[in-house]
Amino acid sequence: MHGTARIAVTSEEHNESVRRLDPLRLDEDLRLLPKMNETADVSALSRVLGEALPSEQSIAALTVPGCLAAMRDLGMYLGSLKRHGVSAFDTVPGAARVFELLGRRTHMIPRDTVYHYTCWNPVGERERLYTGHPMERALVDAVRRCVPDLAHAVEVGHSLRDLDLCHPAHAEKTALLASYITAADRAMGSVLGEVTPEFFALELRPYFEEVRLAGRTYLGPAAAHIPLFLIDLLLWASDRGSREYLDFCHEVASHTLPDWREWYAKWVETPSITSRVVAALGDRGSPAGTAHAESSADGLRKALRSLTAFRGKHLVMARRAYHAEVRLYELGSGGGSVGLLEEILTLTRDNGALIGSATGAKSGL
Repeated sequence: MHGTARIAVTSEEHNESVRRLDPLRLDEDLRLLPKMNETADVSALSRVLGEALPSEQSIAALTVPGCLAAMRDLGMYLGSLKRHGVSAFDTVPGAARVFELLGRRTHMIPRDTVYHYTCWNPVGERERLYTGHPMERALVDAVRRCVPDLAHAVEVGHSLRDLDLCHPAHAEKTALLASYITAADRAMGSVLGEVTPEFFALELRPYFEEVRLAGRTYLGPAAAHIPLFLIDLLLWASDRGSREYLDFCHEVASHTLPDWREWYAKWVETPSITSRVVAALGDRGSPAGTAHAESSADGLRKALRSLTAFRGKHLVMARRAYHAEVRLYELGSGGGSVGLLEEILTLTRDNGALIGSATGAKSGL
């Protein structure tokens, strides 16, 4: 991001700097949000949002962390109103302008994202929740804990882009990336154990509805917007993904962090590590170069194995949450279908098997 502070989620210090802020003095009001939602008190939700809207001068005086915290808190009312069938941008005077200004200050979309709802959400009594249910708290916590590791994986991936596959550091970095990706599988295991599909589908999913502003649609703070799509692009999807998945990645990219949007634009046009590894193993050069390429392939297989484990758990949850007898919506909160998740899982497995075949090893996928 140019000309302003860099927004990242890898630093716990940075995340905490946003969590501790209450720039609009909404701590007390937000404690009452679950009750307002339980009673569908649209008038109270609209009143609190309207009274909390900062002036243009106040927004200009906020730091970037302050803008992130303000967007986090206002977004809770935006999502709550939409859950009850009301567009805050249409019914609360000045709301659209404030969300647009906060989006410009942070170089992000003009609404809250998964990062506002999880990484930058206070822990404990000040936690911002739509329902206040322990399952919602568990879901927020699971995502909050895994995103920094996935962000580190993205950072490592960025350093891999221009690194020769046969360089010793490539194998080391690929192994490091693979170790970070395991966080997604751990988080999904935690969610499966603590959050029922019925709670997500019927109670929580309605708060992640899309909103429209100035002719554009912006999705809610969905966990599908964590940076796994970037990791997929880097590892296999840029040139081995389906058209539907690449279209999904394009939509998700707009809802992510400024630096990552820039990286997405480059990565989607760059040969994937899978393609580069397969090409390197098929072109047996020096023994040392081949050994380094095989080591990179080993790290890649481990990364794909972790992604496959995560995708499998995610698919179990999604199938239950979006079963015809349970679901309120056809599509997930991130805009993808169960069919797309099945396709992504298949493609991840296929690419893992390809690497295993290229190295003469069993992929384990």
